[in-house]
Amino acid sequence: MIGASAKRMKLANYMSSLPEIYEVIEDNLGEDNPSIKLQTKSRVISLECDDKGKVIEAFEMREGCGLKEDFLVKQKAYNTVREYYEDYYTGARILKQSFEEGLIKLQVDDRTVTLSYNPLTNCVDETDRVRHRTKRTETKKDEPKLDTLEYNQMSIFDVKSSDALKTEDLKEKEMTYNKWSEGLTVVNKYNGKCYTVKKDSGNIIEVRDQEYGYLTMARADLEIKN
Repeated sequence: MIGASAKRMKLANYMSSLPEIYEVIEDNLGEDNPSIKLQTKSRVISLECDDKGKVIEAFEMREGCGLKEDFLVKQKAYNTVREYYEDYYTGARILKQSFEEGLIKLQVDDRTVTLSYNPLTNCVDETDRVRHRTKRTETKKDEPKLDTLEYNQMSIFDVKSSDALKTEDLKEKEMTYNKWSEGLTVVNKYNGKCYTVKKDSGNIIEVRDQEYGYLTMARADLEIKN
C-alpha cells in the first residue's frame, strides 16, 4: 500500500506521458486520496491511483469529437509504440510523435528510425533510414595536382583544437549534477513557464510542455519550482 505522496508522483508521471495537450479543470492532488481531472481537445479525463500504485484513467469524449471506441483504437496503437520506444530506445532523440498516426520517429546515431503500429500483427514495425554524410575533395584551379595531397573541404564543426578538446574534457569532469526525478516541476528562468521533467541527461533536460509536448532544454535555463 502506497501513501498519498507516492500516488501524486504516479499521477504526475502518467500525465507527462499523455500524448495530448491538456488543461487541469479539477485538482484534488492535495487530498489523502489524490485525483485530478483534465480536459483535452477531444476528451475529459479523470485520473486517480489505487493503493498498489496503478493509475486508473476514465474518460468521456467531448461533444462532436468522435466515438470513444475509435479513440481507444488509436490509444492502443500509440501506447504500443510508446512502450516499444521505452523498452528499446529510451533517451533517443524524438523527431516526431503522432497519436493520430500511431508512430514515433527518432534519431539514433546516423540513422532515422520510424516506429509504427501494425494492426494486422498487433506489433510495432521498425524501419531505418541511414543519414549519409559526404565529404568533397577539391583541387584548386591552375595548381598541379599532387599525388600525395588531398584537399578535403570540411565543416568547422569537424575540427576542434587540442586545447578546446582538453577544455571540454575538463568541464565534463568538473560538472556534476543532482539527478532530477521524472515528474518534477521546473521553471524556465527566462520565460517563466513551468514544465514537467521527463528525462535528466546531465546538462540537457527533456521536459513536457502542455502546449508543445516534449522539449529539450539546457539545465542552466531551468530551476526547480518552489
